[in-house]
Amino acid sequence: MQIKRKTKDIIAVDFSGEEFVLAHMKVAGKKGEFVNLMNYSIHEASDGDTAKILQKAVQDLKIKNPYIVNVVPLHLAITKNLEIPSIDAQEIKEIVDLQSGRQTPYAREEIVVDYINIGTFRQSYTKILLAIVTRSVIKKQCDIMEKAGFKVENIFFAPEGITHVCTKDLKADMQKNPSGIVHINSDFTDFIVTQAGAPIFTRSVPIGIKHFRQNKEEFTAKFIEELKKSLQTYQSEDIGTSPQIILLTGALEQIENISTILAAELQIPVKTMSYLEYLPLNPRVLSVPTISRHVSFLNVTSVLFGIKSLKIDLIPDEMKLKQAFDNRVRDLIRMAIYLTCILVLGGAIFITKFYFRNLYLNRLKTQYQTTSGKTAILEKSMERIRIIKHYLKNRGYSLEVLSALYDILPKRIMITDIKMDTENRLNIKGTAKAMSDVFSFVVALEDSDYFSNVQTNYTSSRKEKDEDWADFGISCMLEGK
Repeated sequence: MQIKRKTKDIIAVDFSGEEFVLAHMKVAGKKGEFVNLMNYSIHEASDGDTAKILQKAVQDLKIKNPYIVNVVPLHLAITKNLEIPSIDAQEIKEIVDLQSGRQTPYAREEIVVDYINIGTFRQSYTKILLAIVTRSVIKKQCDIMEKAGFKVENIFFAPEGITHVCTKDLKADMQKNPSGIVHINSDFTDFIVTQAGAPIFTRSVPIGIKHFRQNKEEFTAKFIEELKKSLQTYQSEDIGTSPQIILLTGALEQIENISTILAAELQIPVKTMSYLEYLPLNPRVLSVPTISRHVSFLNVTSVLFGIKSLKIDLIPDEMKLKQAFDNRVRDLIRMAIYLTCILVLGGAIFITKFYFRNLYLNRLKTQYQTTSGKTAILEKSMERIRIIKHYLKNRGYSLEVLSALYDILPKRIMITDIKMDTENRLNIKGTAKAMSDVFSFVVALEDSDYFSNVQTNYTSSRKEKDEDWADFGISCMLEGK
């Protein structure tokens, strides 16, 4: 079973009898350690008094926001071994929901049910151990939790956790065969038959440590008789073969030699098991004087020890829906907070950048205003320098052009007009004695280093005083100096 939220402190409580029992596990990574075991007498205590005891116990542990689970012991539940004609998990669940009301004198809406899959047989049938608890028991536990200011995270079935711890003591070959577990507590004793690490049969015996303390001989005889009845019931229901060994555990300090008597009467090997040796306990736990030796902590410690492997959860469906809704609301609120933080942070970053950029721009404007006057003066000075440099560079160039033009000008041509525009284009107009002189002049211009892209714009012939003259217009580009 998956823990519904991340936590470092998990608490299991059982206040179904005359003793209030609590186990506190500290989780670090994937490992857990029991750091506190507590028990309080709640004989004749009201639900309100029990809630105050729970509240004070958690306060004494100094835990904030603990993850609290409740434990339903075997004597408050009804268990049935059923054969379901299906091997599909969803179909099995639906059949259990329909048939569970017929297994008890209670109406279906008055009970909470869950089951453990024991195994498949005859290819299409599944054996299950059905656990049934009345809603009044669940409601009482939830009401006490609410009065104490806490909410129930899970409700576990004690025999499933007990089986998980006790089978750790069995060898691999013994786990394959049925084994018996006798868990003795203050008021009741749990008889469990387990196979392959799962409980396959359970029966509650109404005899506990307090009865042995009253009259050991009388209740020892009754105790043995009840265990024999339990074995007979198990064998009559044809659930499996007889147990090969019985593990005796729980509060055993005040009933010494009980294992020898059981082995002789039941004709089955009996092994005494101190469950505390198989739990990850902090060394200071066993030295705490508040731990009573007539109370077994196996119910509450076992469910925490095997919390991830437990299958039965006795939380009613409506509470599961409410928890799912609350978790969804919590997730939405958390997401909204995250989005708000992101938006606020993004807005702050944007505003900060905008502010500093605006501040930088204002600084640049101030600097520009102080330097713009000096810059204008410098620009005027640079412009004058450029003009002077251009003048000095091209000084005398026009005389060189005219000299070159004079050198290549034929004697029979007379220049009438010379103009130069801003793009260094030279326009020449003139008249010649013959058109051939014009053509030779164009060729001479093209061969000169001072002129390029020479073009003849027009030529025309005319007579003046019985002489032939040719007027022309030529344009060319002046090469830079």
